[in-house]
Amino acid sequence: MVIVNIRDFNNDDLSQVASLVASSFREDINRIVKLPDDKMVEFIIEVGEVFPSPFPGYVVAESDGKIMGVMILKWPKQEVLKNKLRLSKALRYGLSATIKLIVMRYLFPERPREETCHVAELAVKENTRKKGIGTALLEYGKGVAKEKGLKKYTLDVDAKNKPALRLYQRTGFELVKKKRNILARWLLGVKVWYFMSQDISA
Repeated sequence: MVIVNIRDFNNDDLSQVASLVASSFREDINRIVKLPDDKMVEFIIEVGEVFPSPFPGYVVAESDGKIMGVMILKWPKQEVLKNKLRLSKALRYGLSATIKLIVMRYLFPERPREETCHVAELAVKENTRKKGIGTALLEYGKGVAKEKGLKKYTLDVDAKNKPALRLYQRTGFELVKKKRNILARWLLGVKVWYFMSQDISA
């Protein structure tokens, strides 16, 4: 178990967060464009796949000055600037990568339903997984959602991501719907993903 302080993201965190996101979603990024690890960080910052500025619901888990996890929550009427895809930057990585980024945003929109808090992103540093950080972040998010009077807590997960699926089930999420899309399978290699939810109205 690692003791972490969960706090709001600030601008000085961008480099650490981008590095964490790049390593956590290495396989997904490689489906879009093949890059060495050191170039992945630059890629996700350049094309707008990591939020560079703070907003409500954008939090990090920190221990001894190092960021161990990051989570992005979305809810209706939230004050957040849309993280637009930077097409001119994306095109530097090729037309195929640009099309895949556009498709990904179409398939996985981060627009939560009414009275719902949606976990748009959750990532934990690879060498600190299975130490309670993911659970701590999810419980923190649930607390935020309850404070706002929201009734549902939701997320999407690739069906192949068994460790994440076990974490979500252990923390109270239940499978609501299996989703399939031919574009997701063809362009991104995602055959099935799950929409999961839990009732937090009590």
